[in-house]
Amino acid sequence: MKFAFTAMTLALLMEASRAADFAGHIHATLTHGSQPAALLYTVGTNCLRVENTATNWPNPVDLLDRSSGALTLLFPNNRSFVHLPPTASDANASAPGAMPMPMPPGAPAMPNLPNMPVMPAGGGMPMMPPMPMEQLALKATGESTNLLCYACTRYEIKQRGETMEIWATDQLFPFQPYVQNQPHRFGPQMIEEQWAALVKAKKLFPLLATLKFDNGTERYRFEVTAITPQKPTDQDAALFQPPPEYQEISPLPF
Repeated sequence: MKFAFTAMTLALLMEASRAADFAGHIHATLTHGSQPAALLYTVGTNCLRVENTATNWPNPVDLLDRSSGALTLLFPNNRSFVHLPPTASDANASAPGAMPMPMPPGAPAMPNLPNMPVMPAGGGMPMMPPMPMEQLALKATGESTNLLCYACTRYEIKQRGETMEIWATDQLFPFQPYVQNQPHRFGPQMIEEQWAALVKAKKLFPLLATLKFDNGTERYRFEVTAITPQKPTDQDAALFQPPPEYQEISPLPF
């Protein structure tokens, strides 16, 4: 019994170390529309590089500081880069949403006030307030399997006639999606724009994620095709910094 307990403890410690210390390359494909994109994750000790390997379009390269959550987009086509501050979900390791206003110690909790109708200019019937956005939730199904030699659990996200199925592991690192453009801060988001933050908040990395309508039609797929552990070298450090000849530009004001 003592030996079995020791072996189990050792296995858990090895899995935790594997997740914390992973470095190397992850190849994935992202299909959203007619043309799949080939993505390459280069993972360093505290940094991450994500790029679209296609050469037929001026795709940016994402550089992430995994400690702070700060993201840098490189634009090789015009040799520029932009630093983006961490989002609220990065700072709080939670799903995207409005940040609560801090209250002073001892202050009573503010009650939730009902939404009041908006009165149009010039009188007339009041306009009804917009319907609140549906809160997405990442729900574990209890199913598990092995993908590419990594233990994965099946999760689901459901919203308005669509289901996203996600097989994710806790043996890698918190997920970072490929950012093609500077993200908008306001406005409604579709499920494929929100699922990554939910997975990241749970410190999971997806090996397969599919979004389907209830009739079975698939319209979005993220799939990891290869995982290659590899220790970073001194030469790799340059991969996670903007080249010295690149010019910094300001973030877009939205």
